[in-house]
Amino acid sequence: MARKFIGRASRSYRWLIRLIVLTAFFAVTPFDVSAQFPFSALRFLKPDGRISPALVTECSGLVHSLRYSGVFWAHGDGGSGAFIVPVTANGKLARGWTGAVRIEGCKNNDWEDIALDGRGNLIIADLGNNRGRRKQLMFHFLNEPKPGAVSVRPTRTLRAHYADQKGDSPDYDCEAVFSAGGRIYNLTKHRSDTRTRLYRLEGESTTRSNPLRLVGSFDIGGMVTSADASPDGKLVAVLTYTALWVFSYDRASGSIFTQSESIRRTPIFAWQAEAVAWEGNDALVMANESGQLFRIALSSLQEVR
Repeated sequence: MARKFIGRASRSYRWLIRLIVLTAFFAVTPFDVSAQFPFSALRFLKPDGRISPALVTECSGLVHSLRYSGVFWAHGDGGSGAFIVPVTANGKLARGWTGAVRIEGCKNNDWEDIALDGRGNLIIADLGNNRGRRKQLMFHFLNEPKPGAVSVRPTRTLRAHYADQKGDSPDYDCEAVFSAGGRIYNLTKHRSDTRTRLYRLEGESTTRSNPLRLVGSFDIGGMVTSADASPDGKLVAVLTYTALWVFSYDRASGSIFTQSESIRRTPIFAWQAEAVAWEGNDALVMANESGQLFRIALSSLQEVR
């Protein structure tokens, strides 16, 4: 009887803690996400592992390796140094490496996401733009570091700018980049509304700035913090603080926001989820800022269109 009572009390305390944390989260969130996602609908995710702060400070980007099975490349936010770290799905340092891999000749101004293109190049997106004042956005391309590597130099760096930006605006912040159909895309993180805009990088000049051109927009209900394309190129996962979305990539239009394609979604609570990566074509791994890792099966998302 005593054990049952203690067990029930423990569960009650866990739910009370969740309610307190969730209330605090909604209090500092600029939009009424509680109206869109009721408390009862949120999935409180249980961590499957954690990346040690000694490896990655304030995890901001995550992508699954194309060359090394079970290896994810992770990096920290601006100011945490120009490093990427090979980790496993439970957050441990991947076998064969001794630690972080330094990216030579680069500065982490505000690295916000990492992706892989169809050629196997890692793409580090230095696109963080909290106040919308940055004019020097950058994509760093590099080969995946081999086991044992302690440093690697980018094969090229492309400067970029928003073709439609007329002045300073925090709605030109960006934390989400993916590659699909042989092209590179990014999604904006808004502070004035709940929409996101999809842009495509046009051009590959290494001597001048390349334009990011608007493809489409979507009311995603919050701030976009990461994105990733599935290995088969058919789906794109988009992460916000309160939901994980999966869109179909329409190769003909080069968009994920076409009306004819299906959309899947699940409301989540993972306390400032900042990174998402596909693990094969059927599962996703997310990371929050403190490095906790969460695995979600694609089949568990509900189709909303």
